[in-house]
Amino acid sequence: MNYKIALIVGRFQPFHKGHLFLIKKALEKANKIIIGIGSANISDENNPIDFETRKKIIKAVAYKEGLENKLIKIVPLSDYFDDKKWLINLKKQVGKFDLALGNNNWTNNILKKAGFKVLEVDYYKREEYEGWRIRKLIKEGKKWQDRVPKYIIQWFNCFIVKKQQPACRQAGRTMKQFNNVVLGGTFDHFHKGHEALLAKAFEVGKKVTIGIATEEIYKDKFLSETIEPFNIRRKNITDYINYHLNNDRAKMVKIIHFFEFTGGADKNKNIDAIVVSKETYPNALKINELREKNKLSLLKIIIVKDILAEDRKLISSERIRIGEIDRNGHLYLLPSTNYQLRTNQNELKMPESLRTTLQKPLGKIFKDTKSLLHYINIMKWAMIVAVGDIIVDSLLKEGIDPDVKVIDNKSRRERSDLFAKLKLVKKGPTLINNPGTINLKTAEKLRQMIRQRSVLNKDGPYGSWLVIDGEEDLLALPTILFAPLNSLVLYGHWQHGIIAVTVDEEIKERVREIFKKFN
Repeated sequence: MNYKIALIVGRFQPFHKGHLFLIKKALEKANKIIIGIGSANISDENNPIDFETRKKIIKAVAYKEGLENKLIKIVPLSDYFDDKKWLINLKKQVGKFDLALGNNNWTNNILKKAGFKVLEVDYYKREEYEGWRIRKLIKEGKKWQDRVPKYIIQWFNCFIVKKQQPACRQAGRTMKQFNNVVLGGTFDHFHKGHEALLAKAFEVGKKVTIGIATEEIYKDKFLSETIEPFNIRRKNITDYINYHLNNDRAKMVKIIHFFEFTGGADKNKNIDAIVVSKETYPNALKINELREKNKLSLLKIIIVKDILAEDRKLISSERIRIGEIDRNGHLYLLPSTNYQLRTNQNELKMPESLRTTLQKPLGKIFKDTKSLLHYINIMKWAMIVAVGDIIVDSLLKEGIDPDVKVIDNKSRRERSDLFAKLKLVKKGPTLINNPGTINLKTAEKLRQMIRQRSVLNKDGPYGSWLVIDGEEDLLALPTILFAPLNSLVLYGHWQHGIIAVTVDEEIKERVREIFKKFN
């Protein structure tokens, strides 16, 4: 006996012959069908076609297949992290149905647990008819047309392949999809990920509102004290806008500040979409929940593809503040450490041509410990690293314990006996660093120690001491390269005294250029 109404749930990204098979299978079991389009509120690389377009394509399929009178309605099904909320929304959107057909285990299990009759249908020629496979073929410029009903190929050219032709305009595609788009963030140390967010917002929105977080939002972020002032973050965004948009478009962009995660988007009836990263996507879902409670339409959520650094990890302001990467996603590494040490090279050698350059202090000069202590105490440092026996000894005597201490147990080439005097319990292993060189393994241990102390705020397996067999002098360079922004690196200079280097992006880049000249 046939059922009255069957429900089909899918993303239809894009609609293909497997979906058509499922629709026909449903109509073998039921008189009429309802189609629920999943991820209706999402737009990202896996969901490139918006809900309205998918709805129009399915209606076109129903018309061409002579099934218009069999299709009751097509409804949007938004994504939720909570299965119960997803089910509640489905019931609200769909209404009554007698049978659900599908090949998605997640959907089927939710409906089964809710007591609905579910008919599990195997994928039809799954190796050919899956959305991700078709999207991949399109992206690679390979043949995909035989995997979709031929009468909707034109729609695909417009909405997926994005061919610019008159037929696409007739299909209803416009350059700007939304009247008012919002996005928000801290926008600290403006980087390529921020650029991608803004570019997407300008692409899909006629009007764009950009929210910049205030301290109430970011005060608990890691190294929050190194987050740039509001006026600098605003200027970086303004510079980007002025460079990439003409005057008329720039006038359609508004910059505001916000001190709660919603930024007022939960109460503003004049916005219709929000641009987010994968990381901030959960906040968009929460905003939509609040909008629903406030009886406002849900925002379309546009998720921007992650922008990765050269190590294939996400570019983020936090990684920049920690000192791992620059704003373009390039790693702060020694030139011969391409994620792992080369087996044929154990050290970098300083060329004689650099000797004069490195004799010039890299930072502020202090002639005595007293003036240095005043400088240390008036600033809040991300961390302090001291390189050299005399400096370490002097600081410890004054009650200042640097986060990382690098010594070679010598003072002006004479044995300092610092360990014997301090009776250290945990000094860590002794590592090799020959005069005039940077030992790659030693430098890597130094990088690990800095990361352990700065990120986890605790001693790693080597404590806070790095003891060198050889000379520690040149290790001030990799220390600057690896340290978080706003760290203080101290090292001795035989002519001038103590050199205090405030770690910022400029000095990191300078050191990176110096290392390019090492052999």
